[in-house]
Amino acid sequence: MLLYLGLTLSACSIIISNNNNNKPEIKTTISNQGFNQLKVSVTATDISVKYGDKYNVEYEGPKNLKPTVSRKNGSLTIKQSASGIHRINGDPTITITVPKHLLKSLNLSTDDGDIEVENIATTNPISLNTDDGDIDINNLKSPSGKIDTSDGDITINKLNSKNGFKINTDDGDIHISMSNFSGYNLNVDDGDIKVKGDSSSDTFTQNKNSTNVLTASTQDGDIKIK
Repeated sequence: MLLYLGLTLSACSIIISNNNNNKPEIKTTISNQGFNQLKVSVTATDISVKYGDKYNVEYEGPKNLKPTVSRKNGSLTIKQSASGIHRINGDPTITITVPKHLLKSLNLSTDDGDIEVENIATTNPISLNTDDGDIDINNLKSPSGKIDTSDGDITINKLNSKNGFKINTDDGDIHISMSNFSGYNLNVDDGDIKVKGDSSSDTFTQNKNSTNVLTASTQDGDIKIK
């Protein structure tokens, strides 16, 4: 039997991925506390934040990588300690549901994993970051924010903002649809840019001095705005 082996190094941790379709070791609720601010910082885990019937944080993956959860003054913090060597099957996942659309803040970070945000609004700027993974957003309202992945695609549908967003991927495509940006400042090193019918091979600027500007870049990939 052939196994695909992947290595993720972070601080003093080594994650070895054995993608042989084995089931995760545990699936458990790690918190059902209410919160209005959310901060997630994990090593090798997918993150999903979405609107739901109740506050709930569910973890699915190896028991020894189970995150810790703390809550203070309405702020929920989720962290994952992964020192040492760990072998994992599949993709560990943290799924967070929020019964209220509106959060004060949202900060999500994973070293190796995808990030998904769906049907969420925030009163403060958001921050989404993954070193190796895709970022998918559907129906997000936030005054501004920063979205970054070193190796992955960024797909956004229905983004409502007031003060612009900064979006970057070093190696991947950026696709954005049904968003309300009033200006664009777009750059690609090796790829194409398409903005609502207009095309460019390296840069595209339009109303870049307006308030709600999308600043986006990719070194190796395309940018498409619909």
